[in-house]
Amino acid sequence: NITQPAVSRQVAQLERDIGMPLVVRSRQGVSLTAAGRLVVEHAEAIRGQLLQLETSLTELSEGARLAVGIGGFPSSFVGMIPELVRGVRAHAPEAEIILKRCGHDEALSLLRSAELDFALVFSRTDLLQKPTGIQIAELGEEPMLALLPRDHRLAKKAKVKLAGLAKERWIVGAPDPSSSIIVNACIAAGFEPSVVFETDDPLATQSLVAAGLGVSLSSPWISVALREDVVLRPLAPPVPMRRLRALVADPPGIGARMLLELARELKRPAPGKQTS
Repeated sequence: NITQPAVSRQVAQLERDIGMPLVVRSRQGVSLTAAGRLVVEHAEAIRGQLLQLETSLTELSEGARLAVGIGGFPSSFVGMIPELVRGVRAHAPEAEIILKRCGHDEALSLLRSAELDFALVFSRTDLLQKPTGIQIAELGEEPMLALLPRDHRLAKKAKVKLAGLAKERWIVGAPDPSSSIIVNACIAAGFEPSVVFETDDPLATQSLVAAGLGVSLSSPWISVALREDVVLRPLAPPVPMRRLRALVADPPGIGARMLLELARELKRPAPGKQTS
């Protein structure tokens, strides 16, 4: 609700205060400089903190019902997020819970804009970046498991060599630089996977593996909803791992602090108990 000249004056004043150009103007339009991108990133975090402060003050003054927004990657809704929901209900039975399926980078944006209070994400273990304005709780690392049709030639092996699946067709998650675990694991094992389908839906992945379209990798959490016509098998060393993290805005609000504690208490399935 601001006119274009007013926006230009505000940007010009901000550039004078900072002493650096924030935008580049050309015939093609306006683009952010490196300093401009940094300012936007911090501004989003600050805006999110102010919104959280407003919400917390309202809750304190009015005794408002707790409302929490929880985000997570698709397979987290199979085991982890239902456990978190159960924990919230136990602590605050009247809480309003909003759920959002999101990837790593989308979760950061939603937390900064205060659209989420808490997000479960995973990433490759070689990526350790610390995002601005976000508090991270490391939940540990999970071994990836081979997801195979029950009648697959390796389905009865105690451990599967990833390189032994080099000639298979693969079903992988949708591209995300922070969480492209499967493709990177295959490359590390010495082969480029032949990808026939991309999906983040764990049920779709299982169904397509069961139908013989390809193989995939999955986490131990999927064992709580494993189809009878697929199996999970441990991988022989070196085992690809994924890093699990809980993310909240910094500083976290009331609901976010509760969810962080619940996340730290999550009991993960043992990798050796779901491979039959």
